[in-house]
Amino acid sequence: MDHFFSDAFKISVLLNPFAVLSTFIALAGKRCEAEKRIIALKTCIFAMTAGITVLFCGEMLFSLLDINLDLFKVGGGIVLIVCAISLVWGKEKQVQARDSDSFQSISAVPLAIPMAVGPGTAAGLIIIGSEHGTGLLQCFLNISALLVGILVLGSVLFLGVLSEKVMNRTTISIITRLTGLFLSAIAAKMVLEGIKNYMSL
Repeated sequence: MDHFFSDAFKISVLLNPFAVLSTFIALAGKRCEAEKRIIALKTCIFAMTAGITVLFCGEMLFSLLDINLDLFKVGGGIVLIVCAISLVWGKEKQVQARDSDSFQSISAVPLAIPMAVGPGTAAGLIIIGSEHGTGLLQCFLNISALLVGILVLGSVLFLGVLSEKVMNRTTISIITRLTGLFLSAIAAKMVLEGIKNYMSL
């Protein structure tokens, strides 16, 4: 329980809600508000599904790849740093969608995967799912922390739909860069912890 609020905050940052919002606006720009809400809802559902899969398959992946948590912290942290740099410098990918694209395809790819649950997010989720144990209570807390992050993501998307006329691209860009700074701090902590623990083995 001690790690719940910390994990919930980490996941909320890892999901890159404002970076997802900027791509969401680019993809769904000409659709009506009702259609945008459906896209936002489906994005959250797909992101939650992908997040749970990553959380509970982490240990199995470690066994198959013959790696430990410390090595994954270093590798995952480096990936997160690259993601954070792209956010800070404003190089996040924005794919223009065709009007014929379905809600499901837009929500699943690229909004849920890889914008929300990309390589960096997956790395962070696997670490969170592996470092506090695998008891029933801990599994419940991990899912709850992920749900908090998804709720934050959904809130940003729904508020983005309502306030798109107020929140211009510049405002979203500034918030995205701040998210990148938080993400870089989390990444640096992961790398340093991984190196420290691996060297002490």
